[in-house]
Amino acid sequence: MRKNAVKLFFAMALTLFSIGGVVEAASRVITDQAGDRVTLPDKIERVVITSPWPLPSVYVLFNGSADRLVGMHPASLSAARHSMLPRVAPEVVDVDSSFIKKGEINVEELLKLRPDVVLYNASNVRDKTVLEKAGIPAVAFSTSTKKFNVMETLNGWLELLGEVFQKEDSVKAIVEYGRETYDEIQKRVAGVPAKDRPRVLILFHYSETQFKTSGSNFYGQYWCDASGAINVAAELKGMVDINMEQVYEWNPDIIYITNFSRFMPEDLYQNKGLPNHDWSGVKAVRDRKIFKFPLGIYRWFPPSGDSPLCLKFLAKNNHPELFGDMDLKKEVRDYYRRFYGMELSDRDIESIFNPVREAADGV
Repeated sequence: MRKNAVKLFFAMALTLFSIGGVVEAASRVITDQAGDRVTLPDKIERVVITSPWPLPSVYVLFNGSADRLVGMHPASLSAARHSMLPRVAPEVVDVDSSFIKKGEINVEELLKLRPDVVLYNASNVRDKTVLEKAGIPAVAFSTSTKKFNVMETLNGWLELLGEVFQKEDSVKAIVEYGRETYDEIQKRVAGVPAKDRPRVLILFHYSETQFKTSGSNFYGQYWCDASGAINVAAELKGMVDINMEQVYEWNPDIIYITNFSRFMPEDLYQNKGLPNHDWSGVKAVRDRKIFKFPLGIYRWFPPSGDSPLCLKFLAKNNHPELFGDMDLKKEVRDYYRRFYGMELSDRDIESIFNPVREAADGV
């Protein structure tokens, strides 16, 4: 009997230490949003998010803190420093971003962070190749779920985070709130005929080097459709270059400027845009209907933890008569209390709806 026990012991030992003399850590396999099967360690202690840029804010919404987040993109960090994110997770401003220079991952610097997993944009094939060669488990997050449906993209990110960190149940309330918000707004705007829907131009990038809008097959189209507006650039596709001649031709009723640009509504009202750009004759300028996308937990144009609030913001501005009973400040205050555990002051809310120019830095 004793001899058999000894034999069994050595047999187990040989099995355990047959690979380099080390017991392999427990692992599991998930399928990411690029359709790749990714083997993850069962215990994840160190996380790096290279992209999408809004994903760190969604991670904080999901996790309740920036715990375990050790690296993120400089553009994510820039937005974080001028947002409400540090109020939820003060440690987020100290997260390392030095491993990315001019948009490129420095593998040596990334490895110094000792990540257990890296989260990256599913469309970034270059990053995928770099991470695979480095032998780092990498999970892809898609930015174009259901043809750039912002709400479903956010929901998909939350659900995938649930799989990665084995906390699936924690996202249900957030996902349900987003879908309920969408359904509520659709009920109000569904009966608005096309002739009564405002024609909207979204200034996605507006700077000395870029003049771009959101055509179809990008987030701007979703926001316009979902909030009862007409995207003047719908015949174009994706994020596209435009010029002032095209703006004059469209003559939009409303202009929204994203937080990827330092320009503010008052710059266009005062005709202080780019050199040789005369905005004074554009209908939205004459009617003073230019709005800056808010910056809460992140920039509101792409998917973020605040996406349901962005839909309410756009619907209210596009159809003030239909949403006269909606108190946006109260909506924001209630949302932050429920999902972030944060009590916002009036000053906090003003800063969300009036973001500073510097929030566009690092883009």
